[in-house]
Amino acid sequence: MIDKFINIFEGLERAYGQFKKNDKKLSVKVEGRPWIEHKPLTKQLWENHLNGVGNRLGVFPLKDDGMCKWGAIDIDVNNYDYENLLKKIRELKLPLIMFRSKSGRAHVYMFMKEFSSAEEVQLVMKKFAGKLGLADILDRVYPMQTSLADKKDGSWLNMPYFNHEEGSTYAYTDDFEDASIEQFFEMYDQYAQTDLIDYLQEEVPEAVKKIKKPKEKTLEDFLLPCTKNCLKLNNNKIPDENRNDYLLHMYTWSMRAVEKGVKKIPEYSKMDAVTLLKYFNREYMARPVEEKEIQDTILKSKDKEYKYLCKRPLIKKHCDASACVRHLCGITPEQAADLVEAQQAVGDITEYTSKPPIFYESVDVKNRTGDGYTRIKVPMQGSDIIDKQKWVNILANAGNFPHPAILKMKSGDFHAFQYARLDKRVYEEADEEASDDNEFKIMVYSFIRKSTVSFDDGALLEGGCYVNEKTHDLQFRLNRLVEYFRSQKDNTSVKKICFNLKHIMKAKKLNGKVYNSVTKKEVSCPTWHFIAETEQYSVLGDSAKKVEIEHEKN
Repeated sequence: MIDKFINIFEGLERAYGQFKKNDKKLSVKVEGRPWIEHKPLTKQLWENHLNGVGNRLGVFPLKDDGMCKWGAIDIDVNNYDYENLLKKIRELKLPLIMFRSKSGRAHVYMFMKEFSSAEEVQLVMKKFAGKLGLADILDRVYPMQTSLADKKDGSWLNMPYFNHEEGSTYAYTDDFEDASIEQFFEMYDQYAQTDLIDYLQEEVPEAVKKIKKPKEKTLEDFLLPCTKNCLKLNNNKIPDENRNDYLLHMYTWSMRAVEKGVKKIPEYSKMDAVTLLKYFNREYMARPVEEKEIQDTILKSKDKEYKYLCKRPLIKKHCDASACVRHLCGITPEQAADLVEAQQAVGDITEYTSKPPIFYESVDVKNRTGDGYTRIKVPMQGSDIIDKQKWVNILANAGNFPHPAILKMKSGDFHAFQYARLDKRVYEEADEEASDDNEFKIMVYSFIRKSTVSFDDGALLEGGCYVNEKTHDLQFRLNRLVEYFRSQKDNTSVKKICFNLKHIMKAKKLNGKVYNSVTKKEVSCPTWHFIAETEQYSVLGDSAKKVEIEHEKN
């Protein structure tokens, strides 16, 4: 069993990923700390993973020679109909196996019996994502890189079947049932591919030797990948949703289709762009728009420079940018870069769980030499992450400049882009010392250490602190503490100081009286008191006793 599992998920051998579950966080999604080990990936690590011993194992699919044996689509969306997704996979006869991820969502794998080029595997996985209507919601496509430089690692994915007998990361059978590891092996034997020729015909036709002569073009050859994918999933009709957006999108297509040769097909030979659009409306819309509306909305704006509406929801859902850029009527390489490179120009968002939390975002920034990009970690506040202008300013003020694909994004698109990534952030537990609560605590004890602390409550009248010798209940006057804060250039309001005394120090206010030895009278002396940590301060009485004992010895 172990040997077959290793053979199926074989990848980079000089490094691996680890994931430690955070037991303190209670949620459906398994949260914890991921990291990379730059050590050989041993058989023992695989055995530990399958037996549920230690941490989850993650594997880099891409090897140093640019080859890989599996690809995956990472879908990290709540309330998604994953059962229906599996049904679509089987209806489209795609060679994919769907797994439950550790987040309770899905990883959709394609397996190769032999190693293939990462570039080909990546192209095919993106094509499948478009066919399944996942292009707008997928988290990542693996392999994320097509080559490794300078012994870099690439990106890794958590392996399924952690604790294979009782764990929660398993393959789904075609009936959407939990598959045992033995059942998964049977599915692998059924769906694993020997080559990708059939799926690469549209991408790299020169590599396909089976094609003896080119076939005559049809209208379908001119349809965009997003359009084809949408039609296949909706009984060859465009749904009513965002109908007008789709017509605007297809008007740009119709102009390019006429330019690229659709008129050479006999039945479309007399069609101009508008006529072709009206034909598309009649034949492919689930509920066609009245031609008068097309006349009023499209033709009135015909002087404008039309572009594909790739970011509109219905269209983006079925996007296959890598195929579109190679298509007769497709987007330009610049447009493709905007769609694909934005995702690749950023990495994970990490939340350092201090109080308040600190966020770190991995970002590709331009090298000082101007030749390429370097990935760095940038600390940010939560509000900075979703605000494009603040985000850019933080980077620029530190001399870092992000990828143009990010800069070209509209503020609204950037907000949605980042907000979706925040849902997938990883967590890193902060030390107690990293919290604002601890900083306040440090200030209070610093004040106490620099004050006169006595077993005599009369010290309160002189601005000192009084401590009960038996209970260690320590009292001080609020005005003296506030004065200390100001001397340290800390302008925390009195109201906030009182709040923190209650909630951080667990202190209480006491409207007591103190005997004044000068006036021989009790006077009002409101104080705050709490049970103090004795190791944090020294008492004047203790020091006096030590001096007295030392004197007697001498």
